[in-house]
Amino acid sequence: MEAPLNETSWSTDGLIGVLKQVARSSPFYERATRMLDRRLVVGAAPVPPPAMEPRRLTIGMCTYDDFDGVYFSLQAIRLYHPEVLEHVNFLVIDNHPTGVHAEPVARLCAQLPECHYFPYRSMVGTATRDLLFRISTSDFVLCMDSHVMFPPGVLARLLAYIDEHPDTNDLLQGPLVNDSGTSVSSHFEPTWSDAMWGRWSTDERARDPEGPPFEVPMQGLGVFACRREAWPGLNRKLGGFGGEEGYVHERVRRAGGRTLCLPFFRWLHRFGRPAGVPYPNVLRERLRNYLLIAHELGDDPGPAVEHFRTRMPPEDVDEVVEAVRVERSGPFAFFDAIYCINLDRQADRWQALQEQLARVGLCFSGSVRRVPAVETPDNHHVGCALSHRAILEEARWQGLRNVLVLEDDVRFSPTAVADLAASLHELQDRAWDLLYLGGHRWGQTYPLLPGCRHLEIPRGLTCTHAIAYNHTVYNRLLEELPARPSEMALWLETYKGIDQFYAYRFQAEVLLVRPAVATQPGMAPHETGEFTL
Repeated sequence: MEAPLNETSWSTDGLIGVLKQVARSSPFYERATRMLDRRLVVGAAPVPPPAMEPRRLTIGMCTYDDFDGVYFSLQAIRLYHPEVLEHVNFLVIDNHPTGVHAEPVARLCAQLPECHYFPYRSMVGTATRDLLFRISTSDFVLCMDSHVMFPPGVLARLLAYIDEHPDTNDLLQGPLVNDSGTSVSSHFEPTWSDAMWGRWSTDERARDPEGPPFEVPMQGLGVFACRREAWPGLNRKLGGFGGEEGYVHERVRRAGGRTLCLPFFRWLHRFGRPAGVPYPNVLRERLRNYLLIAHELGDDPGPAVEHFRTRMPPEDVDEVVEAVRVERSGPFAFFDAIYCINLDRQADRWQALQEQLARVGLCFSGSVRRVPAVETPDNHHVGCALSHRAILEEARWQGLRNVLVLEDDVRFSPTAVADLAASLHELQDRAWDLLYLGGHRWGQTYPLLPGCRHLEIPRGLTCTHAIAYNHTVYNRLLEELPARPSEMALWLETYKGIDQFYAYRFQAEVLLVRPAVATQPGMAPHETGEFTL
């Protein structure tokens, strides 16, 4: 007979002890693991992207504290475009899921058929639009701001257009209609205006909604559609708000597509913000985006720099230009993304870390993605392992080639930039799965990788305060590391900690940089190099 379950009569250790002896197929096991999941995690646990049924079109939006916009945009489609509902699904990415708007947005999405809600905090900014294409499973994706409405019939005509052009590589856009409905703006002229590349303009061909499509140089990104497999993606380093207009269009053209204005594809956009803009819109972050884009496309960054000199103190512009040069040319640019694990209740540690990051050329919000750590007070090893697993899962679905994961007490050596550059130079064209930037050696000396002076082969190295994962290892680790807190707690009964598993049980190409460039305060007595703590 199975023991009765009562939330107050079982300790965490007691539940784990019983679960080790109970058949996983039993009803008791499932009830007990649900109880243990609740017991272990304080706050929210990471959630994977929603599994979406493929439709002809996914209508997606990214939002930041804009419940009103999300509500009226979604309900306007349902009320005034009922003919398309069986062909579309909805995806809402909440870029501020701890804000006061988040719960109403999540509840609304749960009430609407085929509407999926995804809380996402790793990076904040307009570049999260890229994730709509990576999560969707539909043939086409319509990306819209969370405060846009379409005249009746527009979405049906868009579906008809994509049915007629199922293999198009074009970026599809349409005229913005002003609030009075008396004029339209068909495109952006490629010129600088108000700290932004692009200025609204009108081609007379856009005035007739029955007119044929025509090419435009660029357009605002409040609304656009693209075949999912033709989407060119965005630079992984972008952060904050601004910079994609014109950049997306050029990437589409370089991939063989066109940027089209479909005169029927009309839309209205709420520009007014009587309560103010809720998200951080920082000019230095925007300038960084434009500089990264110019470098990627091979364009001259000079016009952007000169324009921002009219919007910011010249010395601030010079500081951003130099900081971006250092970041882009530094060794940390090797990683597709850099993540840092930090508990929500320890914002002071995140702030203190900024000085360390700046010392190695990571000065901007887009430089390092902050990941809310999974908090498991009964056993911090559970939360640590779940946090690393969540990053690995995100890296896989975002298609990142590699990621560097930092913990918020990481400390870098004074020569970290030069030393890491030397190690990464030797890493080129070599097979690797895990790369440690430091760790606890336990008094051991490790051999060098053959032919190298700056890469060691560690065995028994522990700690995960600075570890890089290559894409070659994502699948294996995600299969090995349990996703549920209760299952992770049981798994750790065997492996003790994720670092112990990597050190002694996991078979992979594991390397360590020489000399170590990262440590933690508690490890200082064991380090042979110099660190600023």
